[in-house]
Amino acid sequence: MCRCMSISINKIFDSIPKMSVSNGNPDRWNKIADWVSRPAPNRAITGITALATQPYIDLHNKNVSLETREISADRTKAKVIVGTLAGIAVRQPSYNLVAAMTRPDGNKRYSKWLIPSSKLQGLKEGSFFLKTHRIIVSTLLALGVMCFSNFALDAPGTAYLTNKLIAWRRAKAAKKEGADA
Repeated sequence: MCRCMSISINKIFDSIPKMSVSNGNPDRWNKIADWVSRPAPNRAITGITALATQPYIDLHNKNVSLETREISADRTKAKVIVGTLAGIAVRQPSYNLVAAMTRPDGNKRYSKWLIPSSKLQGLKEGSFFLKTHRIIVSTLLALGVMCFSNFALDAPGTAYLTNKLIAWRRAKAAKKEGADA
């Protein structure tokens, strides 16, 4: 049975036309990859994806009442929006701070402070080590800051925005009922 299945799968793969993709402009793709892998844009991409999918899932949960589904979707929207904005607000300054403190050719007091001394010899701006090091250190710094900001910003911001979204949705429904009557 396994042999028949592998033959079928091979026939499927053989029927796919053979194509090759040129390298195009590898510098452009590397710049895009470097930007997307930074903590702030990465958080923005995650937030946009969550905002597009999670409220939909909450609204289509047939195991709870319609009102519970709507409130759950509003709370999810608020959590994603506030969490994404707070995440970007924390991560981008963290990345900028780490980038300023990891300049191998810098002359300022703290420009080389976060570079391991064993790696400093011959280290050049734009090297793979330096890019990766900045991303890792800035992510760790942002995680530390976010341990505080989750309680100071996210929790009250989510509660406030959830209440606003619920009130907006109810006002919209009441207006629609008034127009239908």
